[in-house]
Amino acid sequence: MTELHPLPPVTADERTTLEQFLDYFRSVLVRKADGIDEAQARQQVGVSAMDMLGLVRHMALVEQWWFSQAFAGSTEPDLWEDPDDHDADWHHSPADTLAVALDALHTEIDKARAVVAGATTLDALTAIDVGPPDQPDRYGPRSLRWILVHMIEEYARHCGHADVIREAIDGTTGD
Repeated sequence: MTELHPLPPVTADERTTLEQFLDYFRSVLVRKADGIDEAQARQQVGVSAMDMLGLVRHMALVEQWWFSQAFAGSTEPDLWEDPDDHDADWHHSPADTLAVALDALHTEIDKARAVVAGATTLDALTAIDVGPPDQPDRYGPRSLRWILVHMIEEYARHCGHADVIREAIDGTTGD
C-alpha cells in the first residue's frame, strides 16, 4: 500500500505548510487508487460519470497545467489532448489504464515539486495570464501561493470524490 505523506507540523512556516498539505492530499488520492483493478478503476457511483481512472488522469493534467504550463511557461502538449474534447482527461478509452494514469500523475508531481523548489518566493507569478478572459477581475497572473492553495483545494475536493468511489468499490474508508 502507498505510504501516506504526513501533515505538516502545526508550527511550520507558510511555505512548508502549503507544500506539505499539498503532498498530503496527493498521497491520499494515490492511496485511494492503490490496489484496485482496471474494472474497479472505471466503477462509477450514483448518477455521476466520475471514476477513479478519470480522477487520477484529471489530477495529472491539473498538476501539469498549473505548475509546468501556467507557472513555468512550458508549451508541452496536454497529457490527454483532444481538440474535440475539452474534458478528455475524464473521458478515457477502454485502452487507457490506471497504471499509465498513476505514472503520469507521479511524473507531473515530480515536475511540480521541481518547479516549486525553483521558485524563490511564494509571490512569484505565473509565466502566463490565466483565468476567464471575459472576467477581467479574475484574469491575469497568479502567485505561487495562490496556486498552492488552489491545488490543496482541488485535491481535497477530489479526494472526497475518491473516498466515495473507493468505499463503493470495496468498502475501504479513511484518510
